[in-house]
Amino acid sequence: MHIFHIRYRNTQGTLMRILTATSRRGIDTPYVQAEPSGHEYKVTLLMEVNQKQLGQLSRDWFAIVDVLDVHPAIAVQDIADHTRPPRDAVAATPHAPTSAVLPTDTSSQPALA
Repeated sequence: MHIFHIRYRNTQGTLMRILTATSRRGIDTPYVQAEPSGHEYKVTLLMEVNQKQLGQLSRDWFAIVDVLDVHPAIAVQDIADHTRPPRDAVAATPHAPTSAVLPTDTSSQPALA
């Protein structure tokens, strides 16, 4: 797995051009996070690529006018492992609604008109 940190100026369509370079090659991207980083923006991508694809992606990203910097690295651990809750944590799942139980004895209640 490779992790890519790409700094870019947030102009119209820049992030989509970055992501299109990966989807055009049919590369699965299990983790994408875009966030502001000072005056620029940063996107972090995690994907499985070979050396040829790494070179092609870097070349394509550097060709985008608003991309400032590309840092590829080999991921020591998958980012997805860090985004999952711990196995022993109790998941907050919503409970199914319960129906209200009405009293069956109506003789003690006054009649409504």
